[in-house]
Order: sequence, then C-alpha cells, then structure tokens
Amino acid sequence: MPVSLILALPLALTWMLVTGSVSLDSLLVGLVIGVAISVLVRPDARAVSWRALPDQLVALVVYSVTLCRDIFLSSVDVAKRVLNPKLPMNPGVLAVSTQDADENDVVTAFSAHGITITPGELVVDFDGGKTMYVHCLDVEASAQSAPAAQAKRLRLLNRILGRSVDRVASVPPSIQPEVVP
Repeated sequence: MPVSLILALPLALTWMLVTGSVSLDSLLVGLVIGVAISVLVRPDARAVSWRALPDQLVALVVYSVTLCRDIFLSSVDVAKRVLNPKLPMNPGVLAVSTQDADENDVVTAFSAHGITITPGELVVDFDGGKTMYVHCLDVEASAQSAPAAQAKRLRLLNRILGRSVDRVASVPPSIQPEVVP
C-alpha cells in the first residue's frame, strides 16, 4: 500500500492540473483516484537504482526529443503529400523486426507507440514479440529507414527502463524489412 500512495501523488498532481482546481478537495480526489489506479494496475515493486537514474532520465529526454522531431518531420511530409498530389505515394505494409532479444511486451508496446504516433506510419499487427506489421504511406522510404530507427528506439527504451542495451537482438544490417503484399 505505501507504494500505491507514492505512485498516487504524481497522479493526484496531474489530476489537479487537468481539472484546473488547486484545492485540498481536488488533491484528495486525485489521491483516491491515484491509489485506485495503482492498486488496479499493480506495478512491479522494483528497487530504484539511483546510479542508473541519471542515464535513464537522459535517455528519456533524448527519446522525447527524437520522437517530437520525428513527429514534426513526418507531419510536414504528410502535409506536402496531401497538398501536392504529384508527390509519390506508395502505400504498403512492412514486416519490421522488433529487434528485442527478450521479446519484452512493454518495450514492444512503447516501440509500436513511437511508430504509430508519427504521421504516415501505423502499426497494424504483431506476430508474437518479434515482428510488427507497419502500414506506411511510402513503403520504399520506410523500408530504408525502419531497421536503423527501430534499433535506435529500442536502445533508448532499454536505457529508459534500466535494461541492458546489449539486449538488442543481433539483426544483420543486410536484412531489410519485408514488404507484405
């Protein structure tokens, strides 16, 4: 229960920001909601590695900046394609390796989120923990950049979660994502 209270405090503060009400009543409601969420979700009680925390925070900042940059660049690309119909669109689905040796569901989910949130690409299916099927507006351009982008995303996510960066599966660079018919 103490872990639930510790996790409930940031949720309560978020509740106060979302509702726009800074009062004791709002804090108490936020705490009740936060405790309920943390009890229902039951997060793993892991010891915090204070030595790894600075590296995790740096990785989180780098991942966030990279994700924002990718979202911006993809948005501009999609807007250009919409406004200029002469630009080529070559839609298709790619089978992209998750490159995670442990096939961790959390890492795969965050990786899929990083792909899906960028305009022009959408993860439409999974094949176990090894393959993501990604719909792209330009399948040829995405096929060229997908392995390197996934390796970078996986490396940063592993650092954020405090996992060893060595857990990236060895995928030869000659293997390109497969275009699914």
